[in-house]
Amino acid sequence: MTKTKAFITGILCGSAVAGIAALLTAPSSGTELRRKLKEKSEDFKRSLTDLKDDTKLLTEQIAGTAAEGKDVFIELKGDVQKAFSSWKNETTPHRESIQREIEELQQSIDYLQQSVPNKN
Repeated sequence: MTKTKAFITGILCGSAVAGIAALLTAPSSGTELRRKLKEKSEDFKRSLTDLKDDTKLLTEQIAGTAAEGKDVFIELKGDVQKAFSSWKNETTPHRESIQREIEELQQSIDYLQQSVPNKN
């Protein structure tokens, strides 16, 4: 944000200096020059006011978006936690069943190894 602010400030200052230089170097009467300077000054003030309003609006929009993002993230976190908990609850009985089947297979393998004569 600092670089953008410096860039915009540079553009505004450069525009003001260029406008004043153009007014001072153009041939015109003193009254005409003062009128032009006053117009340019008012234009510059309007530009600064518009820039200030736009910056304020942008800041509000960024803050709003950040708040919405935070809310979405919190909601997503809750959804992921619920999904994980649900998955864990759904897989626990299957895991226990698979564990029992593995134990039964291991017992069957042990029995078969004992019942087959050793060829050594």
